[in-house]
Amino acid sequence: MDIAGAVILITGASSGIGKAAALAFDRAGARVAMAARRREHLEENATQMKGALVLPTDLSDERQAVAMVDRTVAHFGRIDVLINNAAAIIVARADEVTSEELLRSFKTNVVGPVAATNRAVGYMRKQGRGHVINVGSPGFMIGVPLYTPYVCSKAAVCGWTRTIQAEWAGTGISVSEYFPGYIKTDSPAESGFGPVAQDTIIDPDQNFITRFFTRPKTPEDVARQLIGLVRKPKLLVYSSALTGLGSWVANLPGRRLSIAQNMAQAARKRLGLSTFRERG
Repeated sequence: MDIAGAVILITGASSGIGKAAALAFDRAGARVAMAARRREHLEENATQMKGALVLPTDLSDERQAVAMVDRTVAHFGRIDVLINNAAAIIVARADEVTSEELLRSFKTNVVGPVAATNRAVGYMRKQGRGHVINVGSPGFMIGVPLYTPYVCSKAAVCGWTRTIQAEWAGTGISVSEYFPGYIKTDSPAESGFGPVAQDTIIDPDQNFITRFFTRPKTPEDVARQLIGLVRKPKLLVYSSALTGLGSWVANLPGRRLSIAQNMAQAARKRLGLSTFRERG
């Protein structure tokens, strides 16, 4: 797809990957719609862009998810690419995770994107083509400790993405899955433990394999790859060869568990947690 003039709607565009992608697509000549909860951040980003559409949106509300698509089409006259990037990142112990945390994660990470995508695809079919990009996470393949709500919801996103790839094949609607791996961003995590640094599960003293698979990339690296993915759609793209290799290693149960155990040990050490919470 030619990016110049294309209408691209990006969720989670207030910071991190979404912000970097919005700025990069704008520089490449696309007409960009940015959706996120934090209006002030979107408006600040828009000052660096040419005619970007700001869409304050809470994706956990299906009505807002659908409305952002309608508003994009009403403003630009069409929608060519939907990048489902927004995600609720909730840190919670597996033995204490609540149904509320799970539901909140699933509403933002799965239900909202499904509602937005189904709305967008209606417009795309009338246009004769379109492209949906779902930003997933290979973390569900490893089983990232303390991130149960996020990991479970991203596993669901993967299953949904691959289902619509099969159902919509040959219809003119491209569906891509993007696995970013470990990206150093400023996106905040929700936590009952207080502030949780992004590298909490990464200990520099861990074994070689764990360090090898946790070398961070930047949001700007991802933005460049997303531009390439729009220009030439593919079913699955990893942010790096290491991420792809890590996903393959995740299919080796013993090695996968070793990596995840190291992450769990690092997190417990930094957060001062026991293996299980003692209950009275």
